[in-house]
Amino acid sequence: MYDQNKVDEFFFRSEELIGKVDKEEAFSIITKEIEDCEDQYFNEYITVLSLIRNDKVLDWIEINIHRTVNIGQNWGHLVASSYLSWSRAEKWLSAGRPLCLVALDGIMFCTTVGERLNQSLWMREIQPKLIDNPKPEIVATRLQKHLQIDNTHLTKTIINKIIENLFDARQ
Repeated sequence: MYDQNKVDEFFFRSEELIGKVDKEEAFSIITKEIEDCEDQYFNEYITVLSLIRNDKVLDWIEINIHRTVNIGQNWGHLVASSYLSWSRAEKWLSAGRPLCLVALDGIMFCTTVGERLNQSLWMREIQPKLIDNPKPEIVATRLQKHLQIDNTHLTKTIINKIIENLFDARQ
C-alpha cells in the first residue's frame, strides 16, 4: 500500500542532507536510497534530485530510467534542473522512449521564458537553459525530424510548444 508519509520523510531527510553535506556526497547517499526504494515510490523520489543541480543526475537517469513506466513532467523538471545540454538531448531523442520523452520535457522547460502556464515556481526561479545554447533553427529542425519517428499527440504537442518557445524567446 502506498504511504505518502514515507515520501514526505524521504524529502525531508534529503533536503536536510543537501543542506549539511557537499552535493557529491548528497548525490551518492540520495541516489542509493532511490535505487533501493520500492518501484511505487521511484517517480516521486527522483524529484528531490532536482535540488542537487548537477549533470551527474543525467548520467544516473540514463542508467535508472528503466525503472519507470510513466514519464511525468517531474522527469522534465529534473533534467532541466540538472544542466541539460543539447548534445545530450539529441542523444536521448535518438535513444527512443522513454528517454526521448524525458528529453522533450527537459527541452520544453529549458526553452520556456517568462511566467507561462504550466511553469512551476522552481522552473521560474532557476530559469534553466540548454547549456550549450544551440541556435533555435537547429533545435527546431531536429525536433521536426523526430516527429517522423514519433508523431503521437503528446509528442506533437510538446514539440510545437518548444518551437513556439524558441521563436517567441527571440522577440
